[in-house]
Amino acid sequence: MNTIGIDISKRWFYGYCPQRGQNRRFANKMTGWEQFFRWIPSDAHIVMEASGPYYLNLASWLYEQEVRVSVVNPLVIRRYSQMKLTRTKTDSKDAALLAQYGIDQQPVRWVPPSETRQALKKLMSMREGLLRQKAILTGQAEAFNQNRGIEPMVDALNRTMQKELEHHIARIDRRMEALAEEHYQQVMAALLTIPGIGKKTAIELVTVTDGFERFDSARTLASYVGICPRVWESGSSVKGRGSISKLGCPQLRKLLYMCSWSAKRSNPACKKMYNRLKKKGKPEKVIKVAIAHKLLRQAFAVGSNCEPFTKEKALAA
Repeated sequence: MNTIGIDISKRWFYGYCPQRGQNRRFANKMTGWEQFFRWIPSDAHIVMEASGPYYLNLASWLYEQEVRVSVVNPLVIRRYSQMKLTRTKTDSKDAALLAQYGIDQQPVRWVPPSETRQALKKLMSMREGLLRQKAILTGQAEAFNQNRGIEPMVDALNRTMQKELEHHIARIDRRMEALAEEHYQQVMAALLTIPGIGKKTAIELVTVTDGFERFDSARTLASYVGICPRVWESGSSVKGRGSISKLGCPQLRKLLYMCSWSAKRSNPACKKMYNRLKKKGKPEKVIKVAIAHKLLRQAFAVGSNCEPFTKEKALAA
């Protein structure tokens, strides 16, 4: 198998084939894709980074042509580059680095996200941007109101813009709910049977997991979300403070953590965990993170099987 590394940007992408020792630039559009397809060998394995929005169209098109494609987290490639003591960074060198990573690590084959997941991700990204804008306006309003003289026009504009943002956020929420219930109806219904899991968290879960089709175990899902334990110890001198990895989905982690507040009272397995860890003297924040991890595992069990939550199975787990 010939491994080809691709470094991609908005207008161009570089392909490097180590077996041939060839490096070539292509336009990041259909004509360039077709030229690249004719350039690569029939048994090519393409390795590229998840570079913002620029990789998706090319990766999806290559997948449709039945080319083996692997899409790698940029952080993984950055660490791989550091391990190799790479000192030069150019587009062609990055393509060569990706090709070498593919040869060394043989990353798994990439499968395009469903259209529903892509739509939900775009809506979520837009929603987060609107929330940031609203937070800025709220901060401005508080700062302006600290002064004795309030300019009426500034105050009126701030209120109007906040109301407009709230209106758009509500529209996005309705659209996300409609998409999730239309395409992930059974999974959504199963997730909402878990005490502590609300509709927003359920929508985030089906978006991240594409209806629990993207992950084969709760362990890999927890690792992706970034809610698994991180230990930092070595020998007798390095005794780092334990924490969670925080590599992955900050929004889902935040929602699960908020869900833990009610789950410690309403969810039988989480309540049992809370009481046990409380007796051991664990801090409240540590306990809630553990409960959030428990909720994620419950969500995987319920969502992947489309079966409602049961108290007996939860306590037995």
